[in-house]
Amino acid sequence: MKYFKINTRINIANSVSLLVLFCVVFCTLNSCEMDLTPYSDVTSETLVDSDEGVKLMANGCLMMMKEQLTNDTRNMYVRHLFQLTEFPSDNVIIVKSTPDNLWYSFNREHIPDQFNTTYLWYTGYKIIMETNQVINKIAIDEASPEKLKQYVGEAYFYRALVYFDLARVFSFPPSHGTEKPGVVVRTTIDGDDSKARSTVGDTYKQIISDLRIAAGLLSMRDNSNINESAKYGNKWAAYGLLSRAYLFTQQYDSAIYFANKLISEGPYNLEPRETYINSFWNSSSSDEGLFVIYYDKTEDKGGASIGSMYNGDGAGWGEVFPSKPYQNLVARFKNDIRNQFIDTIFSGTNVAKYPGSSFEMFYINKFSNQDGIATLNSPACIRLSEVYLNRAEAYAHTSQNQDALNDVNTIRERAGLSGEELVTLTNLTSGHGYADVLDAVLTERRLELAFEGHRRDDLLRNQIDLNRSYVSAQNMDGNTDIYPYNGPRQVYFIPLNELIYNPACVQND
Repeated sequence: MKYFKINTRINIANSVSLLVLFCVVFCTLNSCEMDLTPYSDVTSETLVDSDEGVKLMANGCLMMMKEQLTNDTRNMYVRHLFQLTEFPSDNVIIVKSTPDNLWYSFNREHIPDQFNTTYLWYTGYKIIMETNQVINKIAIDEASPEKLKQYVGEAYFYRALVYFDLARVFSFPPSHGTEKPGVVVRTTIDGDDSKARSTVGDTYKQIISDLRIAAGLLSMRDNSNINESAKYGNKWAAYGLLSRAYLFTQQYDSAIYFANKLISEGPYNLEPRETYINSFWNSSSSDEGLFVIYYDKTEDKGGASIGSMYNGDGAGWGEVFPSKPYQNLVARFKNDIRNQFIDTIFSGTNVAKYPGSSFEMFYINKFSNQDGIATLNSPACIRLSEVYLNRAEAYAHTSQNQDALNDVNTIRERAGLSGEELVTLTNLTSGHGYADVLDAVLTERRLELAFEGHRRDDLLRNQIDLNRSYVSAQNMDGNTDIYPYNGPRQVYFIPLNELIYNPACVQND
């Protein structure tokens, strides 16, 4: 198999020129009405001279999250992120081997020059360096224009989000030890390329610091339109990510505090059951999407889209199906609307088999069907449902059991469940078979956040082994396959090129 290699060294001049190109393209595609200096004369110095220039730099960070930077159409930051975090979980199986490096997420035979991890790292630090340009060059005070505060706040938000993404992929969560290696934290626009990885503790301190600053600067791009504003960094998304970050760092009171602020003060609502499925298919019009990576009809990625491996309709590959344990879990309650995210593919009256295999075909449509296009979708990076469940987990860890179950049942009621289908302190063990309240919360998170990249993190954060004792392309006989929560291949190797150009950076075990 052939792998590409890219120089992941942070080169500021190249990074700026790349950003400028994205800004010009973004402006062109969106018909920006402004006078731009000739391309050859545009630099980071000229961009930060105006509010519109800073806006373009912030928009450029978004472009790098959603668009490919190489000739390989699969190379998109958001696509690799969703696959690298969801595919190692117990929610899904793959039915055949593939030359795509996503295969390594299933079999855990990681290598240091995987193109998907290399690309995520490379692009992540490109985005970080562009946010550093804004943060280091724009002085903000109380008298600064609100628009300028917004764009600088977005830079802090994107930097925190990317550091959070990288920390989830390349390091263990803080519950495994705050002195373990985190990621390389760069907050300036100069300095030596050679820099050691920060500890996990310091990595998350940086994430939380950036999110708190972002929340203080941000409002929304359009205060009258939450759907349009959710396409960019905003105050409420920062609160939501703070609830997640404090949950990861086991600062449960703070996780509850920021979840409460968002739930009680924010303009968002849980989607009702009647529009729930459509709210994923058309997330940019959802009432609960806090931050959405938006794709319009002209940006459909076809076979390289996030949903393409889940769904065989249209141009999708349809090679990743829900695991048997997940199918059994969601099917326990026939009224649970989340059953509708699984399409059973029939051949006559029987479930069809994937060609050349014994695997029954169950397409997942959670990342499909935007504007009626099977492969088009705008994934929500954080949504209100998660924040309720962040709070529920924090309540469970602090023995506020009834409050935890209240949040669980809020999500279950929205899914169409009632009566004994809800979880109470009385029926927790006997009726539902949960070991404790935390087990109930984590199971609800598994149901509600399935395929969105959270399950692996939930298990790691709570030090629970990964149980893949079911039939898949890696385990054709369904033998016992339990991988310990602290096993080295729970996280990915630091990309090889980073080690070559940054000798101070140490590799994962």
